[in-house]
Amino acid sequence: MTKQRRIVAIIVHYRTPEMLRDAVESLLPELDRHMDEIVIVDNASGEADVAKIRSLAGEGVRVIESSENLGFAGGNNLAIQHVMSGGSDPASRGGGAEYVLLLNPDTLVRRGAISKLLTFLEDHPLAVAVGPRLEDPDGTPQQSAFGFITPIAEFIRGASIGPVSKLLKHYEVYGTIADRAHRTDWLAGACVLMRASLIERVGLLDDRFFMYFEEVDFFRRAALVCDQRLEVWHEPAAHVVHLVGQSSGVVRDAKQRKRLPTYWFESRHHYFRKHFGYLGMVAADACWFAGHLLNLTRKLLTGVSHAHLAHRETRDLLCHSAREWFIPRSLT
Repeated sequence: MTKQRRIVAIIVHYRTPEMLRDAVESLLPELDRHMDEIVIVDNASGEADVAKIRSLAGEGVRVIESSENLGFAGGNNLAIQHVMSGGSDPASRGGGAEYVLLLNPDTLVRRGAISKLLTFLEDHPLAVAVGPRLEDPDGTPQQSAFGFITPIAEFIRGASIGPVSKLLKHYEVYGTIADRAHRTDWLAGACVLMRASLIERVGLLDDRFFMYFEEVDFFRRAALVCDQRLEVWHEPAAHVVHLVGQSSGVVRDAKQRKRLPTYWFESRHHYFRKHFGYLGMVAADACWFAGHLLNLTRKLLTGVSHAHLAHRETRDLLCHSAREWFIPRSLT
């Protein structure tokens, strides 16, 4: 008879073996090897990188090698299916898991972080998922908990003007970073601990999102299929360093950030089309353009603008929107 594991931590890896090793080494002391397990999914990184991470396999750590790059959602789904089924490997400990931890390879788990997240879920029976405070290596907090993304939220983001954000505060995605535990709509997928029962109810991540928007989609689906007692929490007492974008190449710093990749725009359009329909997707684009136009007007009148990256995103969004608006796409 197989024994159910307590926590299964899933890390999807692609061509960052040294970073992955650091993440695993920071996580291992936080887990009980008799009750927990780390499952690493390699997304077809290539033999040279895979050879480096095979040595991580051992007691409490399993490596699954995918023959193709499944993206973030697809990679996590591959591991989740192994977890829920017990895996096809005869050496698998099987039995499923009580909790699933999604963790990025570009993270470093601070001491006590996982135990604090686990204790939080054990102490709050209505909570189905909890995320830590993500932070820079120097301890500067990052946005880790968010409001649902809507077309109006795109207007706020495009405008990037304080009074607009205050006026439409109810639709704001990026609120104030809190220093106390609080409920939220959705959590950053860089690190989130959830009950396995939530995945059983909601289903797997939507692997049509190659990367980005899969977390907000999952929690939006969770809000629809679960009753109003569903609680998603952010617990800033747990600290996890997030080296933002080091595993994907998409960083926030205006001086370092590259152009957003094509799959970011594809995921964005898929999200809006899926949850708001075709017209909602068009409305989201129109709201972004209107907000950015307001920002440009402000800059013309006052010379002040905080949207350093918005000009580049607007140009790229125009190209992607033209394709999405006029080429029908199936959601099945």
